[in-house]
Amino acid sequence: MSDPHDIRDIPVGTPVIGYDGKSLGTVREVYPHYLLVGQEGVHGDLEVPVHAIRGFANGTLEVSVTRESVTEVDNGESVHRLNEPAE
Repeated sequence: MSDPHDIRDIPVGTPVIGYDGKSLGTVREVYPHYLLVGQEGVHGDLEVPVHAIRGFANGTLEVSVTRESVTEVDNGESVHRLNEPAE
């Protein structure tokens, strides 16, 4: 990606690594101002702001946030995309 904030180049499924070097999961959905990031089979996706993108190299997205510093999306909010019944 020439511009680290050009989200059009970020494919769904891209691994996301936080500032602390730990995996946040993979990109599930891309929106103009944030990425929805989650782990397979785990509810509680994360909203990672686009301005937190540090770089995109070797198929991995590096961001300047950690799991603890981003907003978690609850099960009810994410159920629409998983096609699962609400709890």
